[in-house]
Amino acid sequence: MHRRTVLGAGAAVSGLAGGVTLVRSRAESSGPGEPADPHPEMALSRRPIMAGTDRETTVFELEGPEPGPTAVVVGGVHGGETSGYRAAEEVIGWGIERGTLVVIPWAEIVALERNERGGPDGDLNRQFPAGREPTTELARALWAEVERSDPDVVLDLHRSRGIYGTHHRWVGQAIFPTVAGDAPADAGAVIEHMNDEHVPRTMVAHRFSMGNTLTGEGPLLIHKVGGDLDRAGFLVELTDFLLDPGTQVRWTLEITERLLERYGMARIA
Repeated sequence: MHRRTVLGAGAAVSGLAGGVTLVRSRAESSGPGEPADPHPEMALSRRPIMAGTDRETTVFELEGPEPGPTAVVVGGVHGGETSGYRAAEEVIGWGIERGTLVVIPWAEIVALERNERGGPDGDLNRQFPAGREPTTELARALWAEVERSDPDVVLDLHRSRGIYGTHHRWVGQAIFPTVAGDAPADAGAVIEHMNDEHVPRTMVAHRFSMGNTLTGEGPLLIHKVGGDLDRAGFLVELTDFLLDPGTQVRWTLEITERLLERYGMARIA
């Protein structure tokens, strides 16, 4: 495990969905919604991806007070999946006892502006083939940030329309780990925690389950994390099927906190 420092920064959420115009990120600004002050224990930095283009977005990096592991948290790969990027925005404001936390909350910023799944190049999460260069400029820029961070763990936060194993095509209420290290066991432990402590007994259909492991055979971001980096990675999928947006965000944040904790990144209250 790499000895580093942590990232985090809290973003003020300013209604990104439903046709609200985003404040365009530039090198001197934070992107859609000015982030709140970081946790007082943290040192915040930010940098742009694809500066000067309509795809420009911001990478936030926070360093904890002690050296430790590095984590990357990504939201907004699919612009219409509001709970994923809302949760990533909130992670920016977290404090971590040690390590470096890198957050890219608005990965596909044009899709966010349009409140659509894909951007001008289509579905961003189909542009990361393992063993090869990502297939679009934005995907290459995002992957360069992942490689630059040399992470111990990567989380990609999403939202689906239905429930994994119940509704055709849909993958909500599931965590999909890479096979690296203890990632499957860590996913299983967090799933057990969510089902025991957070999913009401009256919501049996909404219990979390383990998705298939991501080894690099697909062109998803976390597939590439597993296939090319052999690192722990987790595709986190909530559902909007009979689940209100606030609960989607809260459960996404709880999963994120518990996974990061398992990689040595305890959150500071």
